[in-house]
Amino acid sequence: MRKLMSAVGAGALLTAGLFVGAAPAQAATCTLVQSEIYNGANIIAWARGLQGCAGDVYWEIQSGDSGGWQVTENGTTYYDNQVGNYYGDIDLPCYLRVYAKFGAQEKLTQPVRNNNCGG
Repeated sequence: MRKLMSAVGAGALLTAGLFVGAAPAQAATCTLVQSEIYNGANIIAWARGLQGCAGDVYWEIQSGDSGGWQVTENGTTYYDNQVGNYYGDIDLPCYLRVYAKFGAQEKLTQPVRNNNCGG
């Protein structure tokens, strides 16, 4: 009976993570955030970042003004469990979409018409 109680006690401690040698807690989920583009009267806006982790996110602003999609601007931005907001209007293409990639996660917004574009 004593051996059974010892085994039950050790199992309870393992379950609670208090026993020496217990497996470490799993890492938090890392999620790439890329909102759809907001197309307001005088502004184009979107949000991008990482939730639950830190790292470099590759991004592109793509233009569909010439029929096909071309990258007009790209870069890499470091996020530390944060989401940033991005704005523009005349500096952005007349027909655009935004792409973001972090590891195996990829996001591509629906295209929008920018009525305030400079073109």
